[in-house]
Amino acid sequence: MWHAIRYGWLAGAVFLTLAGSVHAVADDQRIAIRIDDQAKTLTLSVDQQVAFVYRFGPDVDLPHFYPFHSPSGRSMTVAITDPFPHHRSFWVGDERVQLAGRAAQANIYSSLFSGVVDKEKSPWPVAPYTRRSAHVEFSNLKIHGDTAEFDEKLTWMDGDVPLLDELRHYRVRALDDGEYLLDFSFQLRASYGDVTITRDVSHYAIPYIRMNDTFNVESGGGKIVNDQGGVNQAGTNNRSANWVDYSAPLADQSGWEGLTCMVHPDVQTPRLWLTRDYGTWGPRGAEGFHNTTFTIAQGESYRQRVGLLVHRGDAETGQVANRYQAYRQGRL
Repeated sequence: MWHAIRYGWLAGAVFLTLAGSVHAVADDQRIAIRIDDQAKTLTLSVDQQVAFVYRFGPDVDLPHFYPFHSPSGRSMTVAITDPFPHHRSFWVGDERVQLAGRAAQANIYSSLFSGVVDKEKSPWPVAPYTRRSAHVEFSNLKIHGDTAEFDEKLTWMDGDVPLLDELRHYRVRALDDGEYLLDFSFQLRASYGDVTITRDVSHYAIPYIRMNDTFNVESGGGKIVNDQGGVNQAGTNNRSANWVDYSAPLADQSGWEGLTCMVHPDVQTPRLWLTRDYGTWGPRGAEGFHNTTFTIAQGESYRQRVGLLVHRGDAETGQVANRYQAYRQGRL
């Protein structure tokens, strides 16, 4: 039975409760959301095509989006891969998290490796996981016109000890021709005591994205571009930018499509970025939260907000620069 999401009748939306799931469908059918409480998935569709699936069950170490679809319907990301099986398509985590009063740091980013080793089930550890990000609830689901919004609460855990709460807000806007925007903001809230986080100069992004082999530079003929004119890992890694775009050619070579990550000015821009030609990328922390140790006082939060634009074309033909301006001005 579904308990986590709280909602009422909203103008322009219809909700249907079925066994173990909730469906939310806008009157114009542009956006539909299905939350399956048995499979522990949230599936969002735009114009009757699946845009992404969000996986939040106890069998995953870190809740994540997979698959994350392109306008043509291809999966752009990968959720588990060798040699980095702890990568999770599109996800949030930090390596060195320490709650006041605890002697050890918890590596939430590498939660996979705190799982049970059972080679008969998987070459990698499986649930249960000692360190993990645990989904708590969804709330405040609204669909209006071409836009859907909802909230999520997660708790970062070290064994039975909660370290901090992660409070997310999702806004998805249906665009034209299979394109869409995911406006993704979150806070790491020190709900259980002061929390100290240590970040080095190169081994993190917040959030992370991992493109698959059909989209990355090394194997898929993809291209990384930032708003400063940098190209691929050599020209974008550890470089300052407001946005970075990762695009790749269609299988039939008839065009391109891609994913842009844009940092919202609400949380200080520009940023340094992590980029890899093999597919991993994302923005680093703002000044004061990068290559340093910082403490979130109890009751306070660390905040981040990015827009993920799924678009046709490459960075130029997809008009990414213009759309970034629309995003930062609240028009996208």
